[in-house]
Amino acid sequence: MFLASIIIKGGVPLEGAIKISGSKNSALACLAASILTNETVILKNVPVIEDTKNMLEMMRLMNVKVNINGNALTIKSDNPDYKIPPHLSRRLRGSTLFLGSLLARCGRVKINGYGGCPIGLRPIDLHLYAFKALGAKIKQRKDFIEITADTLKGAAISFNFPSVGATENAIMAACVAKGETILKNVALEPEVLDLVKMLRSMGADIKVNSKRREIRVKGIKEIGGVKHKLIPDRIEAGTYAVAAVITAGKVTLQDLNVAHLEKVIKKLLEMGAEISITSESNLEIHPSKSSLKSINVITKPYPGFPTDLQPQFVTLSTQAHGISQISEMIYENRFLHIPELCKMGAKIDVFDRKIIVKGPTILRGSEVYAMDIRGGAALVLAGLIAKGSTIINNAEVIMRGYEKIETKLTRVGAEIEVIRR
Repeated sequence: MFLASIIIKGGVPLEGAIKISGSKNSALACLAASILTNETVILKNVPVIEDTKNMLEMMRLMNVKVNINGNALTIKSDNPDYKIPPHLSRRLRGSTLFLGSLLARCGRVKINGYGGCPIGLRPIDLHLYAFKALGAKIKQRKDFIEITADTLKGAAISFNFPSVGATENAIMAACVAKGETILKNVALEPEVLDLVKMLRSMGADIKVNSKRREIRVKGIKEIGGVKHKLIPDRIEAGTYAVAAVITAGKVTLQDLNVAHLEKVIKKLLEMGAEISITSESNLEIHPSKSSLKSINVITKPYPGFPTDLQPQFVTLSTQAHGISQISEMIYENRFLHIPELCKMGAKIDVFDRKIIVKGPTILRGSEVYAMDIRGGAALVLAGLIAKGSTIINNAEVIMRGYEKIETKLTRVGAEIEVIRR
């Protein structure tokens, strides 16, 4: 694993076009799902980021053949190993998505720890609850979890929270379970539905009822191969939209899905941003004609406001007139970017899960530390408008979720450099 710092000289309005990459979270789920079949799987629009690189390396070590051609992958899983490589699984949360696909394919799976951003408690109890309901046996120790099932059987499963990972794992396992599985209170994020689309193309029998937050899966014996193009990354798109607004720039975002950003666009417009929707896949952002206004935001499961854009909107709120209130209702510790923003001059207080931002404030270049992907992106945004130079250390975590972030920002005028060591 490389180490990196990002150096940004602030004060430059962005201008130009940014193409949005394929979705990180969709890629992780679809990569895991590719193991369900011994036939060839071709995935397109896969972002070249550290998380996908680590997933692919885990797959190779699990005896899966992977051929990479730019953003396209060809995958063949003739005889996958049921053990998830521990030194890599601890690097990213996405490693837990192999639980459902390997359990379905091999009848057993073993994981020795899993990683992810330090944004709060992220247990996998709902994943295990779903596997147990489907008939799996779970052996859990301090240093590993092993799940086995001679036969998976359809079941009625109701989640007490619409967990994305648990929903995805349950769907993958249910694809080969005998009978019908009814999943209630499921996550309906676009990335979950992208996985469903891929699995349907592989022959799976899946019905989604969005109004009832319910997914029904009828198990089948054989999962086939597929060619599947990943959806655009809505969080990357939202991040660059904020970058355009906060720098008073003129930026066109290309190759995104505008419908996936409905709540985000609404909040930006509330703040006074000038946005034109030119097509289903393009947004134009122009310099605001007036000062930015303060906002109230509450993060919620999709179709609510995404928690993965909370840190970026905290940075944006430092430039808004008045007091903004942002309530984080998904993760109880997604505030690690706030002390770093305060080092730069931001006036932010946290009360339980509510973030209070007083603005506007002048941000000044500082040496700061990125603790997680989205918090790191928030610091990049702060660096773009700060007086002087900002150094973001531990920036390799940002590369886990953003493809060629320095290249994309440089092309629209940002003075940004990545130092790898």
